[in-house]
Amino acid sequence: MKVLIAFDNSQASKNALNFALKMKPVVDEYYIAYVTPTVIGAGPTFDAYVPASVYQRQEQTADNVLNMARELMERRGVTATFLKLDASGDQVARVIVNTAKENGVDLIITGTRKLAGLSRVLLGSVSTEIIKLSEIPTLVAPPVEETEKE
Repeated sequence: MKVLIAFDNSQASKNALNFALKMKPVVDEYYIAYVTPTVIGAGPTFDAYVPASVYQRQEQTADNVLNMARELMERRGVTATFLKLDASGDQVARVIVNTAKENGVDLIITGTRKLAGLSRVLLGSVSTEIIKLSEIPTLVAPPVEETEKE
């Protein structure tokens, strides 16, 4: 079985990764995906100058996030394919779903912060969008209590 874990180094994504590792006996291949979101205001209908330093910071953030995931996997003795993806004007969730399809993934695992109210409206929910868009089974790992963390 092939599993893709959406990872952004948040506690929610670490929970998803830890859950995915519990499935190690049945997983043949792990994909860890980080999607760099589109810079707000940068698009074909918006004329704005975005300094190169913004893109450099995004690239550095992506590398740092995937390095954290790589360290977590290495500590557990598990190999994975690490995917640095760019939203390029698309939704992060759509990029994750499309990448899972392209790689023949059998299960997508993502975390959730259980946002509610205004936070959910402003920040959105990638996990909810993945569920809406995906034809691939998707597991959403809930937040864990402090006593449950590894």
